Amino acid sequence: MLPDHTIRESARAKHVRFKITLADGLVVVVPNGFDRSRIPALLEGKRGWLTRALKEMEKHRAAMPPPDRHPLEVTLPAVDRTWQLDWARTAGTRISISEVGQSRLRISGSIQDREAWQSALKRWLIERGREYLIPWMQDLSQELGIHIQRVTVRCQKTRWGSYSSKGTASLNAQLLLLPRRLARYVLIHELCHAVHPNHSSRFWQLVRQWEPEADRIRIELRSAWRLVPGWLQLDNTKIS
Repeated sequence: MLPDHTIRESARAKHVRFKITLADGLVVVVPNGFDRSRIPALLEGKRGWLTRALKEMEKHRAAMPPPDRHPLEVTLPAVDRTWQLDWARTAGTRISISEVGQSRLRISGSIQDREAWQSALKRWLIERGREYLIPWMQDLSQELGIHIQRVTVRCQKTRWGSYSSKGTASLNAQLLLLPRRLARYVLIHELCHAVHPNHSSRFWQLVRQWEPEADRIRIELRSAWRLVPGWLQLDNTKIS
């Protein structure tokens, strides 16, 4: 019996890929016009991997706090920082986040509105990404001797990072939630795209030059989504 799944067509997809997310479960992404009758055989061929990945997802889901429970701390392993969170329900519909000292945040407003406080914490995380990831990327750029035009930070759902033909490296703020060596690898990966804007053998040689453990880290990144707190609802993220 094949696992429950949904099928999603994508104009950008060049081949079939599988995504497992907390929000959607198993999603089979196919190119437009793909023959859907081939999907059962593809799922069967991936049965072992899918079984393990779905079990990991269920373990992560079971460990998540109830949807209405507020997190009591936010830890950013990539930069070795932790903040304790104090929650205060006050009048008004907006959520405000203020720092109390160096390691405590006060979150006030309509904290009963999960979507509101979740969005506020995402914005806060993006600000920390700009504070920490951009200088880190700039330092690595100098260390590797690779010039880039610009670095931006967002909170993408499907990519840890990307590099555009215009010379812009876009980093996911959620990299801060990963171990430092995984986050560093993503930064190096995107910098190497400034030299080789593809995934050619020369690109991978350059990545391995600066990160000898690149192949092992790439495998770890496939399941790194489970390291992200459930309230961020991160999809199964990739890099490009």
